Amino acid sequence: MRRLFALCAILGMLTLLTPSAYAQSQGCRGIEVHAAQMEFPNVVVQFSVCDAAGNRIAGIDRSAIRLTEDGRPVADFDMESIVADAQTPVQSVALSNGGASFMLTTTGASIGIVFDATQLLNGSGAQARNSIGEGRAAIEAFLLEEGEPPPPRTRSPGNIEHIGLFIPVDQPDQSLQPETLPAFTQDRYAVINTLRQSLPIRQKKTSLNAAIQSAIEATARDAQQRGAEAAVLVVSDGGDALTGDTFTALIAQAQQRRVRIVAFGFGTDKALQSNGFRLKQLAEATGGIYLERPNARAAGDAFLRVAEPRPAALYRVRYSTQIIDDGKPHSLELEVNAPDRLIYQFPLTYAGADSGIRLTPLGDALLRQYFVFAVPIALFLSLFLTLISGAMFWLSTSSSGLKGKTQR
Repeated sequence: MRRLFALCAILGMLTLLTPSAYAQSQGCRGIEVHAAQMEFPNVVVQFSVCDAAGNRIAGIDRSAIRLTEDGRPVADFDMESIVADAQTPVQSVALSNGGASFMLTTTGASIGIVFDATQLLNGSGAQARNSIGEGRAAIEAFLLEEGEPPPPRTRSPGNIEHIGLFIPVDQPDQSLQPETLPAFTQDRYAVINTLRQSLPIRQKKTSLNAAIQSAIEATARDAQQRGAEAAVLVVSDGGDALTGDTFTALIAQAQQRRVRIVAFGFGTDKALQSNGFRLKQLAEATGGIYLERPNARAAGDAFLRVAEPRPAALYRVRYSTQIIDDGKPHSLELEVNAPDRLIYQFPLTYAGADSGIRLTPLGDALLRQYFVFAVPIALFLSLFLTLISGAMFWLSTSSSGLKGKTQR
C-alpha cells in the first residue's frame, strides 16, 4: 500500500515538475513529446511527428500508433488529433501538464515570381501600352490586400508565405534575382519596393524559359526545406521561342517538383494572341491558373486559389496503465509509423525532457538534490549550534567565576 501511494505521488508530481521547455522544445525531429501527464492510473501523452526536415506531419491516424508498457502492447487507448489547416491556420493547444499553451500553425507556401520585365512587353507604335506597369500592379495585388497601408495577403498568418523574385535576363552577365533581396523572403514590402524602385528593365528578348526553370527549382527547394507547398507566378507575354521538347520538359519539371504555375498574360494584343496559349497550357498542365491582364481583384483571388497552406497537427493518446508499483523500473514506448518507424521511450516514473529523447529520472534527481544540499546544510547547522552552545556555556562559566571572586 505504501508503494502504491508512492507511485501515485510520483506520477502526480510530473504535472507540477515538468518544465516549460518540455512543452515547447526547439527543433522537431521524429517524435517530439510536448507534455506527459500521469495521474495513476491515467496516462496522457501529447506529441508531434516530424519529417527529416523538421516539418510537422498531419494526417496520422490511430492505426499508425502503437503503445507498449514493459514490452506488452496497450490495445485499449484513445487518440485525438488537433490540426491547424486552411480553415483554422492558428491553434492554441492547452497542454495536459498545465504548462504554456502550444501554438500550432500552418506553413505558408513558397512562391517564386517570374516577371518578364522587358521593354518588348510594352510594344511600340499602335500596339504600345504600359504592360510593365500593368504587370507590376498585378503582382502587387497578388501579394497585398487593399488598405492603407495595404496588409500582406496570406493564408497562413502564423507562418506567412515565402516570396522569391526572378527577372529573366537578356545578357549572360545579368543576375536572375535582384541583389537587393534575399532569395526568398516573408517581407512583401521589400519585394514591392524592389518592383517600384529598383526593377532592372531589360531591353531585348529575354530567356524566359531558363528563368522559369530556375524559379521552379529554387521554389521547390525552399518549399521542401520549410515543409510547404510550392507555386510559381509567371508575368509575361510568353514571348520566348520554345520548341515542343523544351516546353514538354518544362511541364515535366514542374509536375515532378510539385510546383503549380500561375500565369498572368501581359503584353501587346499581337504577342498574347501568338504566345499566350503556351502560358495557358503551362498553367493548366500543372494544376494552376492562366489569366489574361487580370485586374486587382482577379490577381488577389488567384493568390487565394494557389497559395495552399501546409497543415500541421498535434496528437494526444490516453490510456489506463496496468502497471503497479512493485519497486521495479517500468517503461512506456510510443511507436509511430508515418511512414518510417519512429520510436520514443521513457520511464513512466520519470519527468523532464529536452528536444531529443533523453529524460531525467524524477526520483533519483530528488534524492541526489536532497543529499547534495540537505546533508551539507544539516552538518553546517549542527556545527553552528554546537559552537553557539559552547560559547554560551563558556560565557556562563566565566560569569560564575567572576561572581565568586567578588564575594571573597
